[in-house]
Amino acid sequence: MAKRAFSFLEMPPRSEKPRVNGMTMCIDQGLGFDFVKGLLEMSSDYIDLWKLGWTTTQLQPLDLVKKKIKLLRSHQISVCNGGTLLELSEHQGKSTELFKELVDMGCDSTEISSGSSDITPERIVELITEAKEHSLRVFCEVGKKLPEEDYEAEEYNKLLKEFIGAGADKVILEARESGVSVGVMDDKGTPIVDRLDKVLEGIDSSNILFESPKKSQQVFFLKKFGPETSLGNIHPNDAISVETLRRGMRGDTMNDFYFVIADRHLKKQGKE
Repeated sequence: MAKRAFSFLEMPPRSEKPRVNGMTMCIDQGLGFDFVKGLLEMSSDYIDLWKLGWTTTQLQPLDLVKKKIKLLRSHQISVCNGGTLLELSEHQGKSTELFKELVDMGCDSTEISSGSSDITPERIVELITEAKEHSLRVFCEVGKKLPEEDYEAEEYNKLLKEFIGAGADKVILEARESGVSVGVMDDKGTPIVDRLDKVLEGIDSSNILFESPKKSQQVFFLKKFGPETSLGNIHPNDAISVETLRRGMRGDTMNDFYFVIADRHLKKQGKE
């Protein structure tokens, strides 16, 4: 690993790639190869999962998409489709073709969702099983895109448990790219704590990837569940910013993580 800037300063340790917990998932809204290449030179160590958002890849040349995926995978970053692409494939009866093409393109993961369509939980379980048969990691999203169609907390809880039991690597708690009005977020993008507690009753939070595009949401989940909490729908430009939050290297989380974890780390090394 190349020497980092200001390496004389200690900082709290973090789990290393490939990570099981503390994952950061970035959403790609159609970024070009050169942009991604430049971004990864600075932040690849802090990105674990790259979602090719929605159906954006269907509008791009296949050879360029493959080139970008190969670059991402060379940095130990898992790559998956957006859930909307799965839903449209399922609507046309072509989910198997989707899984096969993901593998052919070089992806190692898939996102399975039913946020915009009516795919039964039983069918979701079947899709999880089939995706794993294609050696794809499965990130299964729970939640509806429209607030008026969203689930009650008890239904969220039931579905999260069902999909975790079916073998999903992580279950994603819906917040969309806007971060408001769905899942456990209110109309201002503030997590509703009572609803969150009901949604997660009896569930280990390490099985959940919390969509949290807003900094305030990232701070909330990290403080509530710890720096090794998995976060999703992060803009690629924010990957390093999220990592500083995880390590307590920003005012938002400094008292929670840096002064607690870094000082403990220094004592172990006999430097304090």
